[in-house]
Amino acid sequence: MKIIYIYIIRSFAKIFTFISLVFILIGITSELLRQKEFYMEYKTPFYLILLHLISNVPRWFMQALPIITLIALLFSLGDLSKKNEITAMKAAGINIWKVISLFLIVGLIIGVTEFSVREFIIPKTHKYNKKIQKEKIQKEKIQKKTEFSNLIIFMPNGTRLTADYLNTDERIMRDIVIEKYINKFNVRYFILSKEAIWKNNVWLLKDGVSRKFNGHTWNEVYFKNHKLDIRMKPTDMVTQTISYNSMNTRAFKKYITHLEISGQATVKEKIAFNMRYATIFSHIVVMIIGIPFAIGPGRKLNKVLNFTLALIATFVYWGIQVIATSLGENFVLQPLVAAWLPIFTFTVIGIYVLVKTKK
Repeated sequence: MKIIYIYIIRSFAKIFTFISLVFILIGITSELLRQKEFYMEYKTPFYLILLHLISNVPRWFMQALPIITLIALLFSLGDLSKKNEITAMKAAGINIWKVISLFLIVGLIIGVTEFSVREFIIPKTHKYNKKIQKEKIQKEKIQKKTEFSNLIIFMPNGTRLTADYLNTDERIMRDIVIEKYINKFNVRYFILSKEAIWKNNVWLLKDGVSRKFNGHTWNEVYFKNHKLDIRMKPTDMVTQTISYNSMNTRAFKKYITHLEISGQATVKEKIAFNMRYATIFSHIVVMIIGIPFAIGPGRKLNKVLNFTLALIATFVYWGIQVIATSLGENFVLQPLVAAWLPIFTFTVIGIYVLVKTKK
């Protein structure tokens, strides 16, 4: 049995590797043609062109990985079926479901590998790609924004902070208003301050007034210096637009938290975050879609038609994924449901088709 499994895996791995290399070559060539005017405009040396293209390979290769997996499955398993090796396995008493399970495990391994690449490799290569483009090719210094205005920050326990100006380099805020609400927007206290300085891991308010409310009365205190019980660093109080590809899961989660603190909508980001985990199982879905076309109707339909039908089914899956994402962004579906619904739907359909497929 182990020899048969090794034989099947080797057959799949050879085709998978070959198709991957072909896709990489096609991708580099197409990117070179697409950006040739950009390279010519800045008179880019060949070695920089090569570095710029190669550093972008992991990102778009991961986008093409499901198609690569499907094609490798159709050719490897389809070839076994065409040569009647599947029939020989069944005649030898081997349960075909064990072969199918083997491909599903391979799909899971590919999904975990993709997640790992997106987690540990793509954030680094994406930043390196942008650095080469800006600093080496365009010869522009990448400048990080340090000054912000009209900030609104929502914090836990019903506290809201607004600031007219923030400088993350100088670690100062100006014209600050802090409000704490309890019991359905009843004001607990209200603080006004001209300036705040981040010092010794705490915000120090200067020249302000604090009003604490108790029913219809309040206690007003003027202060020169007042330590604020908010442990947010200056850089934590702002969120700049960042490419999802440049963040790992931890940074992405922190980015979503920052958006929520600043009062911005995070539906789109939450869907993308959940889809990172859903992607792990997307290759299993691709396997489930492809297996029936590879071993099922091969006797009645030619190989090209089977291949075409499998591709159509895969594109339908991606179409449903786009629709689910759109429904999530329009608040029809929860972000978690929008990310996982296509996978759950096609898994159920795929298992049903597998059961109905003639063995």
